[in-house]
Amino acid sequence: MATPTIILFTLLYCLISLNEVHAFIPVSTYLNLRYTSHEHTTCRYEYYTTTSSQLQPKLFAVNNDKDEETNKQLLSHSDIEWKLRPPEGTSRLDRWKIKLGANLLRLNSNELPPILCPKGGRAMLEAYYKEPGKRKKKIGRFGFTTSRGPSSPEIDTTIREIYNINPPPLSATIAAIIYMFVEPEYRSRNVGALALEVISAIQSVQAVDFTVLVADDNGSGSLVGWYEEHDYSKAPLMQDILGSPNKTNGISMISPVTIKPRFFDQCVVKWW
Repeated sequence: MATPTIILFTLLYCLISLNEVHAFIPVSTYLNLRYTSHEHTTCRYEYYTTTSSQLQPKLFAVNNDKDEETNKQLLSHSDIEWKLRPPEGTSRLDRWKIKLGANLLRLNSNELPPILCPKGGRAMLEAYYKEPGKRKKKIGRFGFTTSRGPSSPEIDTTIREIYNINPPPLSATIAAIIYMFVEPEYRSRNVGALALEVISAIQSVQAVDFTVLVADDNGSGSLVGWYEEHDYSKAPLMQDILGSPNKTNGISMISPVTIKPRFFDQCVVKWW
């Protein structure tokens, strides 16, 4: 016979979980999108709703966390455990409620997409690695947006000039990389490049077209060059709208979102 404590806990679980289910973007949305989002892009935007109900972009500069060229063994997706988490600053209670809601979705849905993001527009990707004979440790974290941001005339012009395509006006959707941090001893191990692939795949599931970011390397050009090696292009027309007029916070860059066939079969991302 169930004790009052167990009954109370069960009721509390159900109430909180049902509430948190509504904090997730509907599963049906992802199931409809994943068959159409083969190659998209992302951008360096973060959107906040203002009192005028308009979406205003706010941009964060990306620090120099690129991989250095060394003789250390490069890592692959099979070496890393990826975890999709709520963004930094999320309270412990909110994290707990999101996790309960995610578990309830898993129990009540026969088919889930490979990735499911809560509403709110931001997430954090964590990378974990286990050295032989050592404990598993977190070696990187990466902040990015998870909602589809609107385009602008500057973005439309950039897409035409760089990629020689002419999308309908203001039709391209964008998302952003907010920051990338790799522990110093692992910056030579391909972690940053792998994280770019995972972020692009996650944003692709959500039918984003382009990723944008601001690369801040204090004018050395090394970080900008690293992003160019990974399919990003300089986007000078977007400096102002990405919050870096006159390159004060770095160089604005853009890349089309891509996802390899059966990517999530080869790269497992644990979410919430």
